[in-house]
Amino acid sequence: MKKLVVLFLSVLVLSLALTACGPKSVTIDVDMKEYSFTPSTIEVPAGAEVTVNLTNSGTVEHEMVIMVFGKEATVPFDDDDEGNIFWEHELEMAESESVVFTAPTEPGEYQMVCGIPSHIELGMVGTLIVK
Repeated sequence: MKKLVVLFLSVLVLSLALTACGPKSVTIDVDMKEYSFTPSTIEVPAGAEVTVNLTNSGTVEHEMVIMVFGKEATVPFDDDDEGNIFWEHELEMAESESVVFTAPTEPGEYQMVCGIPSHIELGMVGTLIVK
């Protein structure tokens, strides 16, 4: 009986340890409006599955764009930036949607911008911090 209890506890501890090592998942809420992201700084674990509850409460179309590590969007945002995009999602005014992406595995700060023409110039920028 004692061996059975020890075996059970060993399996339980091992299961908990393996679960803790698995990929993390986080959910964040982001509101886009003229001309800002709220919040403007977002923190996520490296490699996590990120669910973004994205809302455009503005009166024009907005786009959440995360640039690849070490790259910043040009002003104006244009076709030259397309190769430097890590992830993006666009919403028409008054739309909301939950979208999922996998966070970068490299820790650091990633630029977040709105890719709609003139929105960067009007200050629609933020930061994704990967820890």
